[in-house]
Amino acid sequence: MNLFIMPHPPLAIPEIGLDKVTKIEDTIEGMKKIANKIKDIAPKSIAVISPHGNVFSDGLCINIEDNLSGTFFEYNQPQLKLEMKGDFQKALILCSGLRASGINCLALDSVTAEKYDISTDLDYGVLVPMYFILKQYTDFRLLHINSGFLPKVQMYQSGKILADILGEDSVIIASGDLSHKLSKANPEEYDEMGAEYDKRIVESINNNEFLDILSTDEKLIERSGQCSHKPLEMLLGALDGYSPKGKVYSYEAPFGVGYMTAEIECIGTDKEHLLNQYLQVRKDINKKKKQREDEYVKLARDTIYYYVRNGKRPVLPDDLSEEMYINQRGVFVSIKREGKLRGCIGTMIPTKASVAEEIIDNAIEAATKDSRFTEVQHEELEELEIYVDVLSELENIESKEQLDINSYGVVVTKDYKRGLLLPNIEGVKNVEHQLSIALEKAGIKNDEDYSLQRFKVERHQRA
Repeated sequence: MNLFIMPHPPLAIPEIGLDKVTKIEDTIEGMKKIANKIKDIAPKSIAVISPHGNVFSDGLCINIEDNLSGTFFEYNQPQLKLEMKGDFQKALILCSGLRASGINCLALDSVTAEKYDISTDLDYGVLVPMYFILKQYTDFRLLHINSGFLPKVQMYQSGKILADILGEDSVIIASGDLSHKLSKANPEEYDEMGAEYDKRIVESINNNEFLDILSTDEKLIERSGQCSHKPLEMLLGALDGYSPKGKVYSYEAPFGVGYMTAEIECIGTDKEHLLNQYLQVRKDINKKKKQREDEYVKLARDTIYYYVRNGKRPVLPDDLSEEMYINQRGVFVSIKREGKLRGCIGTMIPTKASVAEEIIDNAIEAATKDSRFTEVQHEELEELEIYVDVLSELENIESKEQLDINSYGVVVTKDYKRGLLLPNIEGVKNVEHQLSIALEKAGIKNDEDYSLQRFKVERHQRA
């Protein structure tokens, strides 16, 4: 099995990049080197995992069309069209294998494309790598996969299933650009964590420390603004049971986006499966987190665990601190999984006799009744990050000048419409942004008259 990592900057295409191609010569040379390697391998099938195109939050998208094509229309080159045969038989087998393992996927053809109002065309995450490959080698069938936002373990398992189906005489390519936040010239798009992410990925491949990729901190992944990590997680699954050896051909970032070309060679079997190592690392981390959590988070976690496992509300513990029995406050319980929201329910003002009862009720609601998500399942429990925000009393204010996104949450009210946003939310840039989100949640227009309230929170989290 031969595995490669390729970026997808349209600027690498001479017809699109024009004179800018000279600024990414190392990347282009890396792409050409991979194309020549593939020519020498002469695979019957090439699978490309793309983070663009038909990307879903809860599953993969597998193109099962027999004939695949796409153009660079969105880059003003509609005449530049790539066409190739699709590996529809293996695509169908892959869909069956994923579903049998409990992994959601959409088998994409013209019928399902019309149903979901999407396209069967190849996206640029596939087109850019294939532009270089087709110049060297054409005797293959393409398996087009859109990665989606499944949890790490499912992405890894998907890659293992893919490798088992394709067999040894195939190539798998993870298409993805590293951090998009490397340019200090644009403060709005710069994050110091971008360079840290790129360094971690490059060094992990060169040093054969692939566990470091799989166990990358979720905040680092999020802040780096990359589009590579989900394809990489799936690619790592294809390494399962092998002793891999990585080599980075090139890395550069002339436009504030990290471009890396690399190869991972599977040179022998390995009894210490990468997934088992990752699960042990995660188990150790979760154990340490549990030891550090306070009684607010512990109560929320114990409630969620008990309800998911037993289907009923737990009794109120009798060993909590006095303040949790006598205080009445509004409470929000938030649940995240791999850094992404998994559920959030709360009360602006107290509805129960105590903070403890407020936490219990809202923890159950957050895990099972948030309409944006399915109910939390038993197998997810150890992966959850849990936050409890205890609200102060609401305070009426006259203007947005009395707000501070780090110190105060906000409530906007117009007649029966009401929207709330907690303070210190990652991604909220300023007061105007905070207000716009709260207004949208309430269904209130920006030009309407509405009242403002602010509040502080006491934040507890399983950190």
